[in-house]
Amino acid sequence: MGNSPLHFTVLEKEDAIQALLQAERIDHYLEECHDDLSNSLARLNYAYQPNRVSSTAYYTNAFNQIVSKIPKQLHSAGEVAIVVLMPSADGGMPHTRPPNIICYPDLSGILHTGIITNSFVRTLIHELCHVHQRKFPVMWATIFEAIGWIPWRGEIPTRLDNYRRYNPDTIDSSLWIHGEWVPIPVFKDGTKPVLSDVEIWFYHATDGYHVKSVPNDIRIEGLPASAYEHPREITAYMISEPEQYIRTSEYAIIKKYVDI
Repeated sequence: MGNSPLHFTVLEKEDAIQALLQAERIDHYLEECHDDLSNSLARLNYAYQPNRVSSTAYYTNAFNQIVSKIPKQLHSAGEVAIVVLMPSADGGMPHTRPPNIICYPDLSGILHTGIITNSFVRTLIHELCHVHQRKFPVMWATIFEAIGWIPWRGEIPTRLDNYRRYNPDTIDSSLWIHGEWVPIPVFKDGTKPVLSDVEIWFYHATDGYHVKSVPNDIRIEGLPASAYEHPREITAYMISEPEQYIRTSEYAIIKKYVDI
């Protein structure tokens, strides 16, 4: 760990409650989900609440053992709070909340096995990217623009917006555009939305139509379709799994800014 400014702290349940209240005052994520029909239905049976942790000291130590495996640029994220949620929270998917929170629905695998897997490290790096992106928005806007993305201030059609899935990692950021394409995460079944059943549609900002496959002019070799919903996700995928993208031009650009 050395003198790295990066440090993880797994919060006790009472502290986690207060941390999430502060996060909600900043991003209004749960309020936005509650006020939107599709997003509220998708989360109807999920308990977005902190879970009690059997040993915060054990988990804190486990997280901080990984610091040396994290790209140096991300160490400037500084102090990062880990909140353990109920297993059903947000469909069981790890995510972030402002200003510096990484939320996990389940950490029992570490406690039961005592093994930090490569998959766990990749997920942590991915989520830490989102913490870093919030803390250093100017730097990341520069990176996004360097790989072809800029903020988009237009409005998507109501038929798409009504079924758009909200993402806590991007709820505080605008829509972004690459060339003429604006990616939008959409519930596959608008009448019975499921958080894990989402696809990315691509809206053509000039001509007003959308396609359901990644347009060739923004495609990155090896990148899963789900990653295209936002440049925050694209870069988090590429930084957390660099071996997958090392031959792409986008990777070369990102590497100029982040020591992957």
